[in-house]
Amino acid sequence: MKRKRSPSHLGLLFVLAVVVPCLALGVIAIRSINREKAFGEMRLQRTIDAELLTMVSLLNADLDRVRQELGAVLTGEEFSAPQDALPRWRARSGLVGVPFLLSPDLKIIWPVLSGALSEEERAFLNWNREFITGRASIPVYQNIALLYKDEIAKSREAAPAPPVAELDRAEPSAAAGAKPVINETKSALEEVQAQQKALTEFEKSPEVRKSVYDQARERGQKAAARNVTPAGLSPGQQASPEQSIFISEPQRFNEITSGRESGLIPRFRQDELTLLFWKKDAARGFIGCVIDGESLRARLARLLPNIFTPLRILTILDENGRPLITPEGAGGRDWRRPLVSREISENLPRWEVAAYLSSPEALASRANLTALILWILVFFLFVAMASGGTYVLNTLRSEMLLARQKTTFVANVSHELKTPLTSIRMFAEMLKERRQPDPEKQKKYLDLMVSETDRLTRLINNVLDFARMERGERRYEKKRLDVALLCEGLVEGQRVRLEHGGFEVSFRNELGGAFIQGDEEALKQALLNLLSNAEKYGGEAKQIDIDITGSPGAVLIDVRDRGIGVPPREAKKIFQEFYRADDSPAAKVRGSGLGLPIALRVVRDHGGDIRYFPREGGGSVFEIRLPREEGRAQP
Repeated sequence: MKRKRSPSHLGLLFVLAVVVPCLALGVIAIRSINREKAFGEMRLQRTIDAELLTMVSLLNADLDRVRQELGAVLTGEEFSAPQDALPRWRARSGLVGVPFLLSPDLKIIWPVLSGALSEEERAFLNWNREFITGRASIPVYQNIALLYKDEIAKSREAAPAPPVAELDRAEPSAAAGAKPVINETKSALEEVQAQQKALTEFEKSPEVRKSVYDQARERGQKAAARNVTPAGLSPGQQASPEQSIFISEPQRFNEITSGRESGLIPRFRQDELTLLFWKKDAARGFIGCVIDGESLRARLARLLPNIFTPLRILTILDENGRPLITPEGAGGRDWRRPLVSREISENLPRWEVAAYLSSPEALASRANLTALILWILVFFLFVAMASGGTYVLNTLRSEMLLARQKTTFVANVSHELKTPLTSIRMFAEMLKERRQPDPEKQKKYLDLMVSETDRLTRLINNVLDFARMERGERRYEKKRLDVALLCEGLVEGQRVRLEHGGFEVSFRNELGGAFIQGDEEALKQALLNLLSNAEKYGGEAKQIDIDITGSPGAVLIDVRDRGIGVPPREAKKIFQEFYRADDSPAAKVRGSGLGLPIALRVVRDHGGDIRYFPREGGGSVFEIRLPREEGRAQP
């Protein structure tokens, strides 16, 4: 008969407790690994971008130092004796190119137009005369985020209503009376903070950028296109805006210098950037020069840190997108496609600090290695979850099966106890009431009562011995005994009962005496359990054969029957505690499920083993193998 299967809800529990979490873990892991790769790329970009921001600050600070140094080396004699003082100024600073002097009304004092002019001076005048005399305007560059910082602040604060505390600060005179509101000038710190907020909001918000560019366009201000397009790390990654952060509007020289003491003016001549330095002398006019381009480039390039590392290449790109310094081995690179870039200053329009990956393949390999490690960790976690869930579920199923087997065991033991008790009571009543006068039959009844008593004792001992074995308290009193004689006596003692039940019992001993070291009662119990098993599953043939044979160093006791046998798939389970091939309440064969496990435990405790194999022609064979005492066998 088929064995009852585990309840279907255990399969559902396995799906809900193991399969679904594992699948969810797999989906989350895939998304997390992809996100981790993107986060790694983002962290790398942010790290390099922070380095670029630092570099931009250094370059801007150095440009301001250039302005201060050019003004600091002036002696004051440049207006009174320009023919002598200006060459000395040029000699004192390698940054001074072509010097010039202007009167307060913007008339050219130097170079002297009526004198002999050098090629540099002639080129300077041809390109700048209209501008420095105030008759022509040039594009002047300004940072759009700083120029429109108030508009950006208004757009940021337009949505939420200001807190009450801010309203109180905005109208400090409300509590004091009807005094007019006084707008105080922002401190320098507040101005810097406002500028930083405007820059941050401009960079992170596409809506703010679009709004500000639209406002600048309406006012006639133009945003030039950048020379580079940052590529990012991933193909689908959004690049920085292609429009420059510096917008231009035309201004004349007098408009540029109004309200200022000195400054730098960038000018483009045929796509070549030139810087003009100027300084105002309120009484005598303006002094200035064309800054020497080569000297300035060399000076700015020296500010670069280590331009080549295993991770990135850092350089400065000029107005035409060419690097000021090119590291070895990077000649074939597309300099207009950096990883990250930053515009430098309104005084250096179209110049940028740019960073490139030293080895994109190495970065990809590192990202793939990280992803592989994460995959391995996720795999082991997945296996651990699946294995742990499977183990817990199997344990739960085993415990449920064991609980059911124990319940069945109690019912079967009760039935097993009741059967011999019923027989004993029936025969006892017959003898008591003298309903059977035949002495031979009376003796047979008494023998059956003794046999049933032995059976009852064996059943009780099975339960008690199993409990002792589970606690490790089973003790054996081993001595030298003839196991063949023990088996013969045991079989003869059970023969009457078995033959009364219709069984044909045979005993065959090929050894004569077979001596071993063992516990007599324990071995009897093991053999009785095998006989009881053969009786229960003997089938219609009702034949039991006990054979004693030998092999080198061992005694073999075979208990054979012609019963229903054991299905091949169940053969490995029959020695498990409480296991029965059919443990349903309606099973034809009742039993406790302890007989074979106890027999196996006893035999193994004696250094032997029990094997099962099917019998030719049908039935079962249980073979007991016990270690034999050499040289002690009797003829």
